[in-house]
Amino acid sequence: MNPDFLPAIGASLRNLCEFAARHDVDDQTLTDLAAEIDRARAAVAGARGAVRANRCMQHPGGPVDPTAANGCMRCGTSQRRPARPIPEDFVPGDVLWHIEEHGQDAATERFGAQAVTRALALGGRHPSTKQLAAPPAEPYDEGDLT
Repeated sequence: MNPDFLPAIGASLRNLCEFAARHDVDDQTLTDLAAEIDRARAAVAGARGAVRANRCMQHPGGPVDPTAANGCMRCGTSQRRPARPIPEDFVPGDVLWHIEEHGQDAATERFGAQAVTRALALGGRHPSTKQLAAPPAEPYDEGDLT
């Protein structure tokens, strides 16, 4: 349940209770009542998660942050706290050597997460996957061109 919708649900319920005290019912009163019921249903659907609380595609049911660009607290936090930039003197071989010698956590602490990720991608491997060696190529014979 998304608690961000509780104030809206409470306000709709209070407004609906006010309709019970009215003794004169006309077409406008019924129209107002139907609109208030629709608002209450929409708030309940939002609290259940049937309607996304934010506009985030990665965290549709996540907490809401009104200051974030897409309304998502998780994305807003990463936007406010950007990752450490890759150093200008970045050498993937040095980062890969540091990973081999001291481990990925120590390399991340020294070079930053982006530099380690880039070095692993450029190195063509990731420590969590086993890389199989490619089979040796067959020798090429120029005389056999059929």
